[in-house]
Amino acid sequence: MSTTERPLGYSTTSPTAAPASGGKPGAEPRLGPLLALLVAGGLLALLNMTVTGVAIPDVAADLDAPLGTVQWVGTAYVLAVAVAIPVSGWASIRFGTRAPWLAALALFGVGAAASAAAWSLPALVVARAVQGFGGGMLEPLMLTTVATLAGPARMGRIMGLVSGAIGIGPLLGPLLGGVAVDAVGWRGLFVAFVVAAAAVLVVSWRALPAGVPLDPAQRLDRIGLGLLSLGSVAVLVGLAQTSEGGGTFAVAGPIVLGLAVLAVFARHAAGRGSAAVVDVTVLRHPTVLSATLVMLTLGLAIYPLFYGLPQFFQGVRGYGVLASGLLLAPQGAGSLVGMVMGGRLSDRVSARVLVPSGAAAVVAGMAVYLIAGPTAPLAVLVVASVVAGLGVGFVGGPTVSSLYRVLTPREIPNATTTLFVANQLGGAVGIAVLTGIITATGGAHAAGWTAASGGTPFWLPVLAGLAVAVGGLWLPRAGAPSGVGEPPQ
Repeated sequence: MSTTERPLGYSTTSPTAAPASGGKPGAEPRLGPLLALLVAGGLLALLNMTVTGVAIPDVAADLDAPLGTVQWVGTAYVLAVAVAIPVSGWASIRFGTRAPWLAALALFGVGAAASAAAWSLPALVVARAVQGFGGGMLEPLMLTTVATLAGPARMGRIMGLVSGAIGIGPLLGPLLGGVAVDAVGWRGLFVAFVVAAAAVLVVSWRALPAGVPLDPAQRLDRIGLGLLSLGSVAVLVGLAQTSEGGGTFAVAGPIVLGLAVLAVFARHAAGRGSAAVVDVTVLRHPTVLSATLVMLTLGLAIYPLFYGLPQFFQGVRGYGVLASGLLLAPQGAGSLVGMVMGGRLSDRVSARVLVPSGAAAVVAGMAVYLIAGPTAPLAVLVVASVVAGLGVGFVGGPTVSSLYRVLTPREIPNATTTLFVANQLGGAVGIAVLTGIITATGGAHAAGWTAASGGTPFWLPVLAGLAVAVGGLWLPRAGAPSGVGEPPQ
């Protein structure tokens, strides 16, 4: 792909660009309504990630399942997201972005409907995987389409607006989840997602411009996708066995098998280069490698919090579902402010300063929960949540910005896919590990995070935050020229 190509699936500058439904040939779509539509679709996936953690105790009680098994409700979703991300990249090249966007919304809605109707925990886990696959395609497709519609002249301003809007997800998700679970139960929560997905799908069908495929002959690396999926699932099954009281072989066997399959995948992907479902050759670039490690460990730190903090507030502190949702809002607010501030500072201040500083804030906030969480005054926990949220905001944006600053346009799509996949896999592993810690400290038959576990599970985000800080020291300096550290050709 040349640097002059539009790499994302639309062509808004060509006089022959396909119009929106009902539009005239060559007419450029109105950007404002389309941005609102795309952000609404992206928010569905982000809200789903944050609201369902509030419902976990109710799901466990309703389906009469232990926490070690219920954790798959969150893990299956995050794992499916990790698999869907590279598929979305291939689909946007093969079909343009409109058709995959509509398909992703449909899958998300079908998965939500199946979740609402689930008669058992295995059925719910499968439904969540379907929903996660659809949701996992929505955010990258949204960013791809927005970047193309905005064009270079409006890129900074438009992406800033989109980032601010998306930042609302972690802020509103727990609150909306708490209100919904209190009012209509966890099944009604999924019904609400069905209605929202259907509404966005109908409007997208009518308003979204037709996609222009970049390479209609591009073939999906099915072998690579299968190896990545199998290896990831095997590792997570092994980790899940630790929370279900499995023996040594039940734990080590799947993990060893999964790591072996992932090693085969890495060899396969390295041989296929850019044709692989995830181009691992971009990791030869030192900036991509360091940024990938940062996003992997950031996933380990934050996704377990979306899943675990509501359980902590309900099981350890004794708050209700709605109050637990409200108590996640301070972290979301801090993250939103941190994203805005971190993004503005990243053009002037080195990521080597911003990312370790943000990671230090995450460690500080979570250390309060670790040391004093079970007995600390509520105001102290709220402040700690805001500090941790600010830290998360200072890590993500500057990491991605530093990556784009030193890569050529040809390298950016594959590097972006690698970051997304690493972040989601880190989150899936983090949820499994957190559940194992809760079960090990609270008892195998505990319904969730109880007073017996206390603040011990917060060791996970604390250690992951320290790893983020170390990884951030290898990110490029502010103002590093494009192409710095390129791998040999």
